[in-house]
Amino acid sequence: MRPIFSLCFVALFISGVFSQATAQEEVAAFSEITRHDQITLGNDMSVLYRKHHVLIIKNANGLDHAAYSFHQNSRNKLLAFDATVTDLITGKVVKKYKLKDLGERSLISDISLYQDDREKFFDARNFPIPCKIEIIAEHSSLDNFFINSWDPQEYWNQKVVKAEVVASYPPSVGLRFREMNFEKGPAKEVSEGSIQLKWVFEQMEPKAPNPGEDYPWVQFAPARFSLDGISSDMRTWEGFGKFYAQLIAGKDELPKQFKAEVHKMVEGATDDYEKVSRLYSYLQKNFRYLVIFLGIDGWEPRKAEDVLETKYGECKGLSTLMKGMLREVGINAQYALVFADDKKKRPLAPDFPVHSFNHAFLRIPLQDEVIWLECTNEFLPAGFSGDFTADRDVFVITGDGGFLDRTPKYAEAKFHQVKNNYSLELQPNGDANFSGSNTYGGFPAIPFWALERYADENTKKSYLNSQAAGSGAIVANFSMENIPNREVPRTTIDYSGIVQRFAQQTAKRVILPTHWKKMDADFLGEGNLNWEESLEITLLPNLSLESGIGEFKHQDNLFDYNLSSQLVDNKLIVKSNLIVHCPEPLGKEDKALLVNKINDQFKKTIILKKSEMP
Repeated sequence: MRPIFSLCFVALFISGVFSQATAQEEVAAFSEITRHDQITLGNDMSVLYRKHHVLIIKNANGLDHAAYSFHQNSRNKLLAFDATVTDLITGKVVKKYKLKDLGERSLISDISLYQDDREKFFDARNFPIPCKIEIIAEHSSLDNFFINSWDPQEYWNQKVVKAEVVASYPPSVGLRFREMNFEKGPAKEVSEGSIQLKWVFEQMEPKAPNPGEDYPWVQFAPARFSLDGISSDMRTWEGFGKFYAQLIAGKDELPKQFKAEVHKMVEGATDDYEKVSRLYSYLQKNFRYLVIFLGIDGWEPRKAEDVLETKYGECKGLSTLMKGMLREVGINAQYALVFADDKKKRPLAPDFPVHSFNHAFLRIPLQDEVIWLECTNEFLPAGFSGDFTADRDVFVITGDGGFLDRTPKYAEAKFHQVKNNYSLELQPNGDANFSGSNTYGGFPAIPFWALERYADENTKKSYLNSQAAGSGAIVANFSMENIPNREVPRTTIDYSGIVQRFAQQTAKRVILPTHWKKMDADFLGEGNLNWEESLEITLLPNLSLESGIGEFKHQDNLFDYNLSSQLVDNKLIVKSNLIVHCPEPLGKEDKALLVNKINDQFKKTIILKKSEMP
């Protein structure tokens, strides 16, 4: 006979599921959690983490909420792990796990040469539903350089019965915190040699997936810290900068023989930007990106001399080499840190210094401007980083500290230009011979710069058929030129070929498009674009205008569109201009809706009447 408590749980469980199904406004809970976490800082700058989580898994989707993984290396160790899985129908323990039972895999990637990280993981799958999973784990870090943040509700569709975290630290080391998206304040206890902060959350209802929603979490950072014997103070950005200044000091020194080569590279350069551009081009052509993570090398760059000898490096090493080359020719380049390639940008608070970076690059103050140099890129012009680091808070390291700055947003029209000019000669079967000239500026030019760097001729032609030209194009001949117009990448493409079924035909009419190239989401970037298109279509002598000629304007809150067309002799001339001006970056769904709106405007047609051919 099954225990009575199991039958009661089944009744409550079914009742809960039924209630969720009948109340559409409620969000389904895949799991419920009761959790206690501890973060303990030591006098030796070490950090000890303990967790005790009890999860009730209500359906198979909730099993992901019990997954556990830990990145282990020479500085971070998983000390203990226990997990117990209980079938809530029978009340029996299904399985127990110890540290030795965890899965393990290397974290070496395709672009890593040396990396000592390994992942320990608990795979919470194939357990009976409903079940209870209790996890107790403990891990340590030798340094308090990074202190894990804490959020009480880690998953969508998870109900929090109770979540609490206790952070303890000695006053001599110190601990700073920042509450995000709530103002609760911790309970504080002071005892001899220790200060304890405690946050408690109870009865947090499950939330539906919404990546844009702000959720409560606590960010921690040390006051004093140490990393591999280098100690500093993180309470101010200046103090934090002094630590990084120590890490990079002397690393950009170049071998004597190479210094002479560097000077030869910039001979005849007319200004500092040209010097930067030449040295940057040398770096792009001769060094490859390869990650090296061993111990402190996760934060400390290799020496420029080592990068020079091996011909590879990651962001820190390549930036250090470039910094040394620029210093040799009298240009001051500043080492800078940023959180890059993240759709949700991470702002830096002037009053809360914290290590929140994953990438290094260079800030270069020239006479009339400041440019940013992405040293891992192999094809873009100097001073243009694309959206990888655009419009982000940055920590700039100086010789005696550091300061906050922000990278350019690249919102100006010159970074979002597309100009398409097509000449087409209509054929009796609806096909057309064509020649085209396209010009791209800024973000729209990036794919073509990548093509020039990595692709062969067949790949280039295939890309032009599918992306540059309009529907039905078969490119026969083409030429492509990438022009480094200061820090704005520009591409000009001239090509020719045939267009299959350019015109739609009936027995008495020919229908022509007012646009050949449809709008694509990739052209929109984060929501800015200046698009111009011109069609000159040579008509057959038996065609005359029926409708569709004239002026048309459309204004939307996100774009302005103008279209004009006229018939001159036997040539139909169609010109259009589209300006997209989104005040904020668009998400994937909003961008798709905008593209559909624009392409609806592009669907306008011109109708011609047929007469007997003479």
